[in-house]
Amino acid sequence: MQAIRDFYKAFGYLKNYLGKYKKNRFISRIFTTLETIFELLIPMLVGKILNTAVYNKDLGLAIKYGLLMIFIALITMYCGMQATKNAGLTGSGIAANTREAEFRKIQTFAFEDLEYFGVPSLMTRITSDMQMLAQSTFMSTRFVIKTLVMAIFSFVLAFRASAKLSLIFLIGVPLLFAVLMTITTFAIPKFRKARVQYDRQNLVIEENLRNMRVIKAFVRKHYEMDKFEVENDGLYRLDDGSNGDMSFIFPISNIILFTTFVAITYFGGVEIIEGRLGVGDLISFNMYATMLLGAFIGLNMVLTTFMSASPGVSRVVEVLTRKISLDNDDKIEGLDLEDGSIDFDKVSFKYEQDSDDYQLEDIDLHIKSGESIGILGPTGSSKSTLVQLIPRLYDISKGTLKVGGHEVKSYDLKTLRDRVSIVLQKNTLFSGSIAENLRWGDEGASDEEVKLASQIAQAHDFVSQRYEGYNSVLGQGGSGVSGGQRQRLTIARSLLKKPKILILDNSTSAVDTKTESAIIDGINKYSKDLTKIIISQRISSFKYVDRIIVMDEGRIADIGSHEELYQRNKIYRQTYDIQAQGGDDNE
Repeated sequence: MQAIRDFYKAFGYLKNYLGKYKKNRFISRIFTTLETIFELLIPMLVGKILNTAVYNKDLGLAIKYGLLMIFIALITMYCGMQATKNAGLTGSGIAANTREAEFRKIQTFAFEDLEYFGVPSLMTRITSDMQMLAQSTFMSTRFVIKTLVMAIFSFVLAFRASAKLSLIFLIGVPLLFAVLMTITTFAIPKFRKARVQYDRQNLVIEENLRNMRVIKAFVRKHYEMDKFEVENDGLYRLDDGSNGDMSFIFPISNIILFTTFVAITYFGGVEIIEGRLGVGDLISFNMYATMLLGAFIGLNMVLTTFMSASPGVSRVVEVLTRKISLDNDDKIEGLDLEDGSIDFDKVSFKYEQDSDDYQLEDIDLHIKSGESIGILGPTGSSKSTLVQLIPRLYDISKGTLKVGGHEVKSYDLKTLRDRVSIVLQKNTLFSGSIAENLRWGDEGASDEEVKLASQIAQAHDFVSQRYEGYNSVLGQGGSGVSGGQRQRLTIARSLLKKPKILILDNSTSAVDTKTESAIIDGINKYSKDLTKIIISQRISSFKYVDRIIVMDEGRIADIGSHEELYQRNKIYRQTYDIQAQGGDDNE
């Protein structure tokens, strides 16, 4: 029963996404009710034919009743068709609306929220869980009303035909209900585990497809096949266990159904022999009994669907009701970022709020608008974490962070991220033309602006050499260009945003130092007022910066010019000496 309550609580929330399909749900319920009422008239007519026309050998009356039954059957068929059609529209409609709402909600997620659910789980929730929602909506719209109306009216009409025989239902119906509740109690936990197992299987599939080149390079296909087999077998066992439990419902229901009919036939025969019941009345009663018990079996089927759908529907609601980690509650309406100054005052940050381990501690850093900053440090020193706080990809845990003279939370997120352009370590392009990818920075950018940004990022030459130039179509993930070309395109895309602050997070690691130098020089000439932060492991990347920051273990170890840091900072000096010995990568 708890599972049913959970389902209806979740489904009650999702009914808000019916939208225009409320009309289809209403139409389906009307036609379902009419269909059921007309079905219930047929046993009544059968009884009349037997008790009057057949008993009195009146052929004309039998034909009259027969034609009426055919007419009612045709109306019943039409009502059933309309009810099914509109129930289907209701199910697919609410799934479409909810899927769109969930996708929109995911777009607002912070990294913390994405990490909480995980990409494979979100994929399952927006695909197969939505199918569960569509199916359960169809069943509830089409069959819940039908079974309830059928059960109530068939019992009333059966009672009217024979009150004494109706007492048999007092045994059969509770038995059916008890069987359903007992079996679903064991099945529901397995359905919930199966949804989680779907996530695990999706993770294996996603990793395998995304990293196919690595798998082939290391000849690990058999390892991956074995790993998938384990997850697939786990899903099979859970599905088999839950479906195995539910498979008992219909055989046991049929046993109860047939036993009930045997009892009805026996006691009904006694009633006929003793003259208290007509043959037609017994046949009508049997038909109503079939409808009544069939309604309960149908209700079993509906509830079975609800049981299997309940975990999926609840997971959909969990995404839609998730409180976003980054809120916009403190924003000042109309506030724009007017300059690129950045001020960290005693800032500390940790990914998990309950953890005692901080990734950044006591950061004091003040960057003037238009200043160029380089950031160097060993792997794991939280360089990327530091710059991701500026556009609020994460929120600080302690201290104060100001951008453009105002606390970072004072800005609307869209305004802030439009003014702070960050090229992350992982350079991502999307399927579509090169021009479409570049215009992610500015949808209304002219061809001249696209060309200028590409020239600054040293991308124009290789794009122009392609057969279709900027209209060349890239595959999924930007396939069709090299790593260095992808980096240059993402830099051009960021420049098209015309930001106040530009952050390059190891975004030139795949290009040679000559090209990198040309990119940095072009960016400096592009805008004197642009604040630039460059994270790199190559000291040659800091040729044009005003100051260099050395980070170590989540703290700022030192700040200064190349000469100052070489004299007093061990990390910087060792890094420079190693790279100087290796020589320029153009040589």
